[in-house]
Amino acid sequence: MDDSIIMNNNDDDDDNNTIEHSDEIVSDIISLIHSTTHSSYVICSQLSSKLISYLSQIHMNDNQWHDLEKAVERFDQSIDHPDLRRFRQLIETISICSNDCEERNYTLGRDANTLFESICQLQELLQSHVNLHCTLLSKLIEQNDIQLHLIDVMNLTGMNVGNQIHGILCDIVHLLCQINRTFSVTNVIDHPIVSNCIRIIQTSINSICSTGDNAKPTVIFALRLLTDLLLTNESFPVHVYGQLSNCVFLKSIFDLIENSGEDNELILTAVKFILSFNLRFDYPHENPIMLTLLAVNEQISCRELIERLILLFNRSVDPIECKTTNSIIKFFSDLFGDQATTSDALLYDSDRRLIVEIISRELSDRSITDEATTTYLSLLELILRSQSITSETCTRIDELQTSFRAHLYAENCLKQNRFIINEILRQHCWLSTNDMPFYL
Repeated sequence: MDDSIIMNNNDDDDDNNTIEHSDEIVSDIISLIHSTTHSSYVICSQLSSKLISYLSQIHMNDNQWHDLEKAVERFDQSIDHPDLRRFRQLIETISICSNDCEERNYTLGRDANTLFESICQLQELLQSHVNLHCTLLSKLIEQNDIQLHLIDVMNLTGMNVGNQIHGILCDIVHLLCQINRTFSVTNVIDHPIVSNCIRIIQTSINSICSTGDNAKPTVIFALRLLTDLLLTNESFPVHVYGQLSNCVFLKSIFDLIENSGEDNELILTAVKFILSFNLRFDYPHENPIMLTLLAVNEQISCRELIERLILLFNRSVDPIECKTTNSIIKFFSDLFGDQATTSDALLYDSDRRLIVEIISRELSDRSITDEATTTYLSLLELILRSQSITSETCTRIDELQTSFRAHLYAENCLKQNRFIINEILRQHCWLSTNDMPFYL
């Protein structure tokens, strides 16, 4: 064979390997940019192109690359970071607008454009930091002079600055709480912004219902902020609790869930608010959510709410992601906990059967030592106690019996689970079998 042909083939292989390696590097760079910034792949590709173009123009040895990494670290930790300067500049501008607005009897006047541009830029800046899980602004937020400016920012939610600006302001505070977890407790919960949020939500919902006004983003932003604050588990001022528990306010939220069509983001945000608020109450008969659901049952079907919750329950998804309590199970437990009055009004027989089927599956799929099984068993006991599920209507008798038997025979069965199962079997003999070890 001709040696030149062999050499050409080797050259082709080298070229192919080089191309593949280059493609792999570029693909990795684009993926890294995308995973970090969550930008579109088009933007990531353009950015990688500019980055590679810049790097190709400079010549660096290994030591210089190491120095470059240190320079990046210094830049990230710099007190003179451009984002820090920008943040300070924006909140100072908004603070001035807020104080001017207050002097003009809470109207904007000539500051309208400046305020709108500044809060939009601040929202964008904060969102980018949240997306990147960046804590650069966290320490700055804790400074006294910055907090004074941020109070001025929050004060704008009580001024006549327009529905859209109110929504963006709520989102800004929500983002601040994401960046600095203590900010919500130290600065927000006791601020009038909480009451303003409730008013903004009601006003916006009324606007949506009466005029079809596109106030949905404002409602979403305000509900997110309230949900943040509820999940801190910190106490609210008494008057705020009264506003949150108000039947008219809660009815407007239920109404929103039922009449938002296919707007999944709006519905899920409202559902998360309801679930987070529901976590605040230990007793169903004192729970304003349960009381309101019962009171408005003839006016609002609440089917959208129930179906959404069952869907989330079926997927084992808790949108609240509470570390100590499953908010979906807590909600259903409250429905069945008040002598089943609320569940009778809101749930169909098919709903109850489906919930029991989901519980049966979870008990079968989970380990006997899984502490989450206790909450599922507790909910099952409440449902069965309501007498809404009988031997004739239960479609999962065999599966439940198998799960009960597995728990009762297991040496490592949780004590609480053993107790609940025995209570279920004592009250509902149709679920027991001769080979079940009772009262062990």
